Amino acid sequence: MPAKRAYGMDQDFYPWSPIVARPVLRWPDDARVALAVIVNLEHWDWEVPSGTPVAVSALGGPEGMWTGNQPQFPDIGGYGNHEYGNRVGIFRILAVLDKYRIKPTLALDKTVADHYPTLVEEGQRRGAEFIAHGLSRRRIIHIGMSEDEERQYIRDSIAAVERANGTRPVGWSGPDFQETLNTPNLLAAEGIRYVCDWGNDEQPYRMTPKTGELYSLGVNAYLDDNYIHLHGRRTINEVNLLWREWFDGLYANGATTGRLMVLHLHPWIMGQPWRIRHLDEVLGHVCAHQGVWKATGREIIDWFKGRSS
Repeated sequence: MPAKRAYGMDQDFYPWSPIVARPVLRWPDDARVALAVIVNLEHWDWEVPSGTPVAVSALGGPEGMWTGNQPQFPDIGGYGNHEYGNRVGIFRILAVLDKYRIKPTLALDKTVADHYPTLVEEGQRRGAEFIAHGLSRRRIIHIGMSEDEERQYIRDSIAAVERANGTRPVGWSGPDFQETLNTPNLLAAEGIRYVCDWGNDEQPYRMTPKTGELYSLGVNAYLDDNYIHLHGRRTINEVNLLWREWFDGLYANGATTGRLMVLHLHPWIMGQPWRIRHLDEVLGHVCAHQGVWKATGREIIDWFKGRSS
């Protein structure tokens, strides 16, 4: 952002709002915590076009050996990891979600939406919500894009999910959580109503796009398995404990005002046979508590909007 400073923040995508100064938030049936589980169904290109930028955020980062912006050879290893998730791991995750009667929010990139109809059918059979997730995991939004290029990127991503599912998505999760200064405005202009890229709160909040409406359903870095387990180098036992204790803290605070927990999962990570029991244990711990509302992203935003407008 250009150098400027206003009360609390240095940008104007949303108003600054300390949680202790807000009206009390009540979830359905006075639940303390709203739980959403986002599962990322994404394709890892083994080659990318010349000039494709490397992801640099704390939630991702460059993979493998690079010369400039390009790998020295096709990344078959990375491709295989992600393809494992779409062929094997996703079915373990869906089985655990079924066990706890959790409807997933499925983030589809364009490549998966175009080429994996079986995964779409699995989601439809469970009443899942489908949200847009860019073109592919390695083709991200970046500041080198013109506004028109980014607009087309967003339109292509949304259209692919709509073709695959028959319903236009209202949620967005950017690959590697990347955005430009134009992204919130472009998303809202295309009918996206909530975005998952801003992990800065424990409640949803309304953003301030130039047109339309946009809410944040933020994914905190520590609730993303890629960041905390692989890039954060926390063992899976540590992740298990962290997620359960994260929930415990939210649950305690939720007695005063409702809180939000968004688990952000990748089938090639949590769908591995030696990791899946940890997801089972975490969700078992969460769902053993009274006052947990298990919902999709859209259901949470619709409820929040109806009580904050």
